[in-house]
Amino acid sequence: MAEVLFISEEKLKSYVIAGNVDAEHLLAHLKDAQRIYIESALGTDLYAKLQADIIASTLTGVYKTLVDDYLQDVLVHYATLQAIPHLAYKIENGNIYSKTSESGTALSVDELADLKDSIKNTAEWYRARLVSFLCNNNADYPEYSTSSGADVKPSKSTYTNNMNLF
Repeated sequence: MAEVLFISEEKLKSYVIAGNVDAEHLLAHLKDAQRIYIESALGTDLYAKLQADIIASTLTGVYKTLVDDYLQDVLVHYATLQAIPHLAYKIENGNIYSKTSESGTALSVDELADLKDSIKNTAEWYRARLVSFLCNNNADYPEYSTSSGADVKPSKSTYTNNMNLF
């Protein structure tokens, strides 16, 4: 099945990223965020059900609520988090270089880390909200508990923590 996005480029840009960022710079990160964070929250079966409904234009009822009111909030923040490290660089034949702006100042390493932490915290809050919603309404989403074998099973873990070894 073709990969279907749960959020539009316009919605992604309207939340966090400036509207002048080219779509090709966002699409790969949006797809990565969707597979890494959304499929692991939903499990393969519910993820596939939502994609099939979107392709068939039959996304309605509780499934539409799930996408519109929960998934998109999670996805927009994780997609932004995925894109941030890559937006400042351009890869071309034989070279990787950092882009500069005529009207802005690049963030320091510490400022960038703080920004990423802030976006990650928001993304994890929305993911916790999504997982809680699914756990409390699992009867409405039978596919949430049917993933098996090599499928990705839904993860109820919502927050991550960087490990510091001393």
